[in-house]
Amino acid sequence: MALRLALIIVGSVLCAASSPAAAADVLLQQARVVDGTGGPSFIADVRIRGDRIAEVAPRLAPLPGEALRDARGLVLAPGFIDVHSHADRGLLADPDAATQTLQGITTMLVGQDGDSAYPLRDWFARLDAAPRAVNVASMVGHATVRAQVMGRGLFRPSRPEELAEMRRILAAEMAAGAFGLSSGLEYEAAIFSTTDEVIELAKVAGAAGGIYISHVRDEGPRVFEAFDELLRIGREAKLPVQITHIKLGTPSTWGLAAQRMPAYFEQAAREGVDLRADVYPYTYWHSTLRVLVTDRQFFNPEKVAAGLANNGGAANIRLARYTPDPKLAGKTITEIAAVWGVSEVDAYMRLVRETMGELVAGGEMESIIGTSMSEEDVRWFVAHPRIAFCSDGELHGAHPRGAGTFPRILGRYVREQGALSLEAAVHKMTGLAASYIGLTDRGRIAPGLVADLVLFDPTTVIDNATVEDPEAPPTGILAVMNSGEWVVDGGQPTGRRPGKALRKPTGVQP
Repeated sequence: MALRLALIIVGSVLCAASSPAAAADVLLQQARVVDGTGGPSFIADVRIRGDRIAEVAPRLAPLPGEALRDARGLVLAPGFIDVHSHADRGLLADPDAATQTLQGITTMLVGQDGDSAYPLRDWFARLDAAPRAVNVASMVGHATVRAQVMGRGLFRPSRPEELAEMRRILAAEMAAGAFGLSSGLEYEAAIFSTTDEVIELAKVAGAAGGIYISHVRDEGPRVFEAFDELLRIGREAKLPVQITHIKLGTPSTWGLAAQRMPAYFEQAAREGVDLRADVYPYTYWHSTLRVLVTDRQFFNPEKVAAGLANNGGAANIRLARYTPDPKLAGKTITEIAAVWGVSEVDAYMRLVRETMGELVAGGEMESIIGTSMSEEDVRWFVAHPRIAFCSDGELHGAHPRGAGTFPRILGRYVREQGALSLEAAVHKMTGLAASYIGLTDRGRIAPGLVADLVLFDPTTVIDNATVEDPEAPPTGILAVMNSGEWVVDGGQPTGRRPGKALRKPTGVQP
């Protein structure tokens, strides 16, 4: 391993010396190429010229001035594509996006859960002017569009004239290069919207060749009703629909993935709906206290008790952030109740009451990590051939998914558990993800495509991030290339920032 790292570092020095300001020609020698198609891996040399893959062949003769890199024993894969990321939060202030690049992510799809930058044209222009280490594509947030029209009065259905204005704004955002419409129907800014409202907006996204990605209306006891709503949106709006960070998040639904989900994919196919999903490989999630009580009766003790039970109990709900008293971060609701000398239900109601200003001011006063999924269901979702991968992570978030998602899949679910093959996992991280978004020049290793690549050791790759140390970098991701430049080398950020703001080409269907 030491020799391999030494060779990688030497190759990095040669590459940097040949052209310090731009991508250098590189020859990666005798890598195990997992090309993103899902087909069998093979041993090959891969030549990079500028920002493109030039040649892939069993043996290639080095050219004058070309930086050589011995990749024997390592896997070369396309750069990983995160189909649901929140790393846009703070990206302008953190251009290296190290928690993303260190796990092999070269492209992230942001603007998720109904929340996107606005207007996208201006945000893309800022990324053009000051590139980041990652490529960034964006959805248009349903709640963002609602807020432009309805202001803070989002806690009701929209009126016809408001919906007409939302359609106009969404069309303009799609024309700016967005890849589709995202929603967070479980959150206050969108939960009062009707299905018909979402369908009408999804039609606008679909007409522009976009997709619809949804944090569905309920991920707990009524999750299958929420999936039914998604199928209806796809059927009536006539566009691809994607269940994002798919989960069965309550004990009453545990173990039902294998029993119930095949029927949804079969029903979608019968009805002509292109149904997709993505998942992160953890049994716990990161959200707000208020999602625990889906009908928003936060101060009804019976509803609160049911909400806690539906999420595995108060002992499984841990504060990640709590602005009124930061010392409570890291404690469970059970532990907080003991500190305050009150019941768990009363503790929850007090926590919500003291952070209700977030609804009015729009700030983020609290967040929680809930453990309420079964490993059996997560494993089934991870292995399903139509389910891509996402981190749902932030740059400096409290959930380890922000730094560990992709290495965790490769180490835990591929190498340790054999839940899916390496080729299948890489396909879902790259080629499948690119096809879902509508990226035609990334996601595979083939001549002419952009040289977004990951070089990793399949025998050691694993995540190290935990709830206690959520930004711990992974093991085994040795080098990451974006547009022909190494943004990670020897497992460390290089400071290079060749990332692009990716805009959806007009007329390109996902």
